[in-house]
Amino acid sequence: MRVKAIRGWDKLLTWAFGTKLNPYPLNGQLSPVILRVSDPELLDFEPRFGFFSIYHPIVGVVTESAKDLQVVQCLLSLAEEKIRDPFQRSFATDEILAKVLAYRNLQEGDQIRFAGTTYLVEQVMDLWRGMPAFGLVPLEGSAPPILLFRGTDLTLTKERGWASVLSDLDVAGPGFRTFQKARPQIQTWLEEKKEAGTPARLVGFSLGGAFVLHCLIEMPELVSQTSLSSIFNAPGLSPTVAKRWKEQKEKPPHILYLTLGDLVPQIGTFFSRGYEVKIDKPLQVIEAHVTLMGLQEEATLTPLLFK
Repeated sequence: MRVKAIRGWDKLLTWAFGTKLNPYPLNGQLSPVILRVSDPELLDFEPRFGFFSIYHPIVGVVTESAKDLQVVQCLLSLAEEKIRDPFQRSFATDEILAKVLAYRNLQEGDQIRFAGTTYLVEQVMDLWRGMPAFGLVPLEGSAPPILLFRGTDLTLTKERGWASVLSDLDVAGPGFRTFQKARPQIQTWLEEKKEAGTPARLVGFSLGGAFVLHCLIEMPELVSQTSLSSIFNAPGLSPTVAKRWKEQKEKPPHILYLTLGDLVPQIGTFFSRGYEVKIDKPLQVIEAHVTLMGLQEEATLTPLLFK
């Protein structure tokens, strides 16, 4: 019933808005990147655990079970083992962090391994009324810490779900007021990492991606200048906020991934370099937002050119 209802809404939204979506500004001077996945276990993840799964959806869906964290660990390990190209592996890994790991009920002290490093969940921040962000620190090696933001939470039986939806609808721009409330604790954690010698990078999807954009503008000096922050399917910012990016001198490296057909990135203004991501199958608006594009048989990433 859940999947049937969401599919119905997806068809309705696609009918209402699909033909009105603005094309992304493609950079014709750079060649598209073609990503391919052939491993059957990786390809099987979306049907079994994707947002539209009739079995056990965990992509973009908050769950409380500790077993679901084990599922994510298996997926991250499989991606590290089976995806050989470094860029493709990085894209797939960060997408899994943003769309799957961030929706788990992570607790301080949890550990998860990816990108050749074991990370500790050092801090779980309460951004506003239960909306979490997760401070991850490596237990070995020189990898940077990661501040992982959860995207929109549609668990409307929970206060955090309503807070998430209200943050999306903020008239000042998606996530703006929530970010301002949470800024002191975000800034404190990022300052600690920088003072320890390795500034953190940021990862977020949807509303979580908007929080990443706000961090890049509000506290660029605290974000890693050597490791890419990653943003997936985020809404844009207000023109006033985006203008500040153009005016500031420090611009931490980051990359933006926008799926073709997604309605959410049509909101607001972007300033980031990044890619339009698409597959051969046309995606409806919700489907485009939540699909794991790094685990498709073939995906095309075309460079974008935001002025």
